[in-house]
Amino acid sequence: MNRLDLDTALRSLDRADRAVDPTSPRAQADLRAILASDPSGAILSDPPRPAGAARAVRRVVLVVGAVSVAAAGVVVLPSVTGGDTAFATWTAAPGTVPAEQRPGAVDACRASHTSAGEDYADDLAVARGVVAERRGEWTTVVLAGTDGFSALCVTDDSALLSSGMIGSVGRADVAAPGPREVVATSLGTGATAAGELSLAAGTVGSDVVGVLYRSATHGDVAATVAEGHFAFWVPGAEMEDGAGVDVEITYRDGSTGTVRLTL
Repeated sequence: MNRLDLDTALRSLDRADRAVDPTSPRAQADLRAILASDPSGAILSDPPRPAGAARAVRRVVLVVGAVSVAAAGVVVLPSVTGGDTAFATWTAAPGTVPAEQRPGAVDACRASHTSAGEDYADDLAVARGVVAERRGEWTTVVLAGTDGFSALCVTDDSALLSSGMIGSVGRADVAAPGPREVVATSLGTGATAAGELSLAAGTVGSDVVGVLYRSATHGDVAATVAEGHFAFWVPGAEMEDGAGVDVEITYRDGSTGTVRLTL
């Protein structure tokens, strides 16, 4: 059997549609089967907290499959065919998403979380896009709603058939930041097809205009700060221990300070 014959034979074994519709009967059946099983791991997990303390972020469920799945936690969508291997295109300084592409990026992030369940359906429907940045082939979007609701997507747009995505969705039980405060609502390390990545996202006060993370591996990494929110991520597992990270804050008056991001 030559290579072409082998490719033809392999394709004939998979009767699944190339374009995955998360609302299709097959996708929903896959979702039910996944949720009925024991998750194979966890990422972005909450650090230990004293009894009775409020949780700042969502409980985590890691699910790897062909549909977007979240249960007040993390969503992982593996890429199909290709992708940005080992984050080769990643950049420490974020780029902007062109204005004409921003609505599509926001809608794609919203759609990625449609299986989050009825608890968040209404929140997702009205959440607005507050952050949209590019780092090479990767797009990061943050959606924000009322009462601490947010959804996050970090998406590899270079895959040929289906973009890989990691993100989170839920409601953070934290107070709104003061004018010079920064509050993390997502913080930790997760695994993607390209490798591990560490991310931080949250809210900022009205006097905060810049957030800079000094990565031991990648140097200075600038966050996107927009509409009272911030987000950044780096390749690797720098935030896996749950101890938090220090960031340098730039304020509207030009002064700077250091804040430790924790959950």
